[in-house]
Amino acid sequence: MEDADVLLISYGSSARSALQTVVDRRKKGSSKLGLLELQSLWPFPVETVRERGEGRSHILVVEMNMGQICGEVRKVVSRPDRVFLANRFDGGFISPGDILRVLHMIQGKGV
Repeated sequence: MEDADVLLISYGSSARSALQTVVDRRKKGSSKLGLLELQSLWPFPVETVRERGEGRSHILVVEMNMGQICGEVRKVVSRPDRVFLANRFDGGFISPGDILRVLHMIQGKGV
């Protein structure tokens, strides 16, 4: 994650899709992604998120709900305007393709 330009933050089952996205993109050499997989949400790991998010061009929070953790991330990073959300809350699992579509949008590459 040291060379990551874009940081994905995830937890639980959605972290699998986030990890697959990171692995796939790095294999293709087209994107420097890193993943911070949260192991605990309470108490929220403020210092870890703040430290790992520093210096990244974007942070993408991947979660299977309405964006509650995204809100927590925005509270603790120095550039909350650079924090985005990739989520699903319809009972289906978020896929690497879903995450990639959001990454393309925030990087100005369309969908």
